[in-house]
Amino acid sequence: MTDPTALRPYRDAVSAAGALAVEINFLDHDLTLGGEVTALGLGALGAAGDVRHLRERLAPADQPRLDLLQRAGPCDVRLRLLGDDHEVRYVRLIGQGDGLHWRGLMLPAGGSAGGRADMDLETALADSLKSGDVCAYYQPVVDLKTKRLAGFEALARWDRPGVGVLGADEFMPLAQAHGYVEAVGESVRSMAVQDLSAWLAARNGPLDLFVTANATATEVSAPDFADRLLQAVQASGLPRGAFKLEVNETDVMVDPEAAERTLNAVRDQGVPIVLDDFGTGYSSLARLDRFAFDVVKLDQYFIRAALTDGSARSIISSVVRIAESYGMSVVAEGVESEAAQTLCLELGCDYGQGYHFAPALSPQDAARAVTQGMATRFGAAQMQERG
Repeated sequence: MTDPTALRPYRDAVSAAGALAVEINFLDHDLTLGGEVTALGLGALGAAGDVRHLRERLAPADQPRLDLLQRAGPCDVRLRLLGDDHEVRYVRLIGQGDGLHWRGLMLPAGGSAGGRADMDLETALADSLKSGDVCAYYQPVVDLKTKRLAGFEALARWDRPGVGVLGADEFMPLAQAHGYVEAVGESVRSMAVQDLSAWLAARNGPLDLFVTANATATEVSAPDFADRLLQAVQASGLPRGAFKLEVNETDVMVDPEAAERTLNAVRDQGVPIVLDDFGTGYSSLARLDRFAFDVVKLDQYFIRAALTDGSARSIISSVVRIAESYGMSVVAEGVESEAAQTLCLELGCDYGQGYHFAPALSPQDAARAVTQGMATRFGAAQMQERG
């Protein structure tokens, strides 16, 4: 543990700045200090930057530099600041040595309690990403003709210690605000690949089973995303086509050229591409020929509307016909009743997904569903026919 006197240069510097208060939390393993010190004015602090800018703001030129921020070890430090403009700010310092950088979050004036709660929650999420508590749960995808399990969609869940399992809508806004969306996606895809590999290995023959997992616009636009994904899939020993990558139609249009390069690269190596939430974003049916999609997932809005609206049924039929002409299969999302299941089959959808079959299952429950199905809902996954 670092000697508390390491804080002295910091105290000397911030006391000269003459602002109100700062709380320091050091979260890396080799330093566990905390406390209240006289603090600094950060009225002009922006949203992000390198640590050199931060040092300049924290200490006047005639004061000692912040040696604490130059220490050799990896740094993960959070500062909760009440500046001289009476606004609460949160700054996180990340990195090591010259690579140290910081991110800031503005919070409303008087928001000290909320700022601390946000800081604590972000800290808990960061710790859970490291410990594996951010994980994949699996919603079944059912073959509408055979009524057997065909695959799963891997969905992000946070099994937060002392709280329980949180759905994506409960923590993804936090992940978005603090730059953890990619880490969450990486964790979910990694677990999905590993779990599917284990389920297939546990059987005495090849299973006709797949798992899909999502990637965001930022991820599919990253130059190294395809390489990292393919490395994980290939290291697992999964057969071609067993893992499918889902992308939202709005996301692929954020940077369509980069998305097209990434999607073509992974598809060429045996990872089919699933277009999620079709009908909710920029796309029209004509866009289906630009990207090499293998599967189209109809947004749940159309499925619900089709039960009472002839126009929605016509849209679904049109999408099915065009998808078939491109060699794509169609998944109906939001299947929540026997009537919806029957209608989707009549309209030509290949697969169904929704609460009528099951919610997202824990990895343990999903493993049982692979071999046993779920009574009255769907049968177990089918063995592949030998050629």
